[in-house]
Amino acid sequence: MIYNASARKQYKAQAREDIRARFWPTMLTVVLEVVPVVLISMIYEVGTQAISGDINSANMGLYFNCMLIYLLATVLIAVPLEFGAKHYFVAQARGQEASPMLVVSCFMSGKKYLTSIKLALGILLYSLGWVVLLSVAIVLIALFALIGSAPLVMIGVVLLIPLSMLITVKVRRYDGAYICMIDTPDASVMQAIRSCAPIFKNHNWELMVFDLSFILWLLFGAVTCGIGMIYVDAYTEIAFVHYFDALCGRTAQPNPPDLSQLTE
Repeated sequence: MIYNASARKQYKAQAREDIRARFWPTMLTVVLEVVPVVLISMIYEVGTQAISGDINSANMGLYFNCMLIYLLATVLIAVPLEFGAKHYFVAQARGQEASPMLVVSCFMSGKKYLTSIKLALGILLYSLGWVVLLSVAIVLIALFALIGSAPLVMIGVVLLIPLSMLITVKVRRYDGAYICMIDTPDASVMQAIRSCAPIFKNHNWELMVFDLSFILWLLFGAVTCGIGMIYVDAYTEIAFVHYFDALCGRTAQPNPPDLSQLTE
């Protein structure tokens, strides 16, 4: 696949055209995905703020209970909603008929519901290794600062920037696992996740540039108090599908990727 500025603009132009073709259904899809997540976060914030004023053992217990409920709600509600929304974005990018109700499709199928949770947890597990590496680098820099070694601190900070960028890209590529899982629902979660490495091999820099090309749109979403993010979220998601399909050499009606050679 040839990837350059022209190709990147093409994927993004295709995404904008996809959204224009079905603007309101696409916006409704994002709203259906995001609103429950926002409500969960607001309930968590209200609950923790109410008990943060007086620190004691009872309040600490309530705090951890609130955190546990928040984590469970995220895994059991937000994660399936995200996977359902991915189904819509993939279908929209490929010119297939799709309904915003795909967002809640995981709650209508026990298999899909469990798959969404296992996939999210699997991606988290694979990402943790990279996060630990970044954490170790930060701890080393802090130790250098404590012992007063300014040169080592400067070297560490300089090296931390490209390391952070590399880790961000390595984690970001796992988003392709959602598309692989959608295309091959009978494949295992581990097969879908492991398939991302060969797909993005030699394309890490491209992926980083691709994500950075949306920075002005993300700023637009921020200055509109998050309202603009409804459009930006759909835009980035659909554009990513176009980019991912191009990496796989697929057409608008792709054949499912062959994951049979990947181990469980």
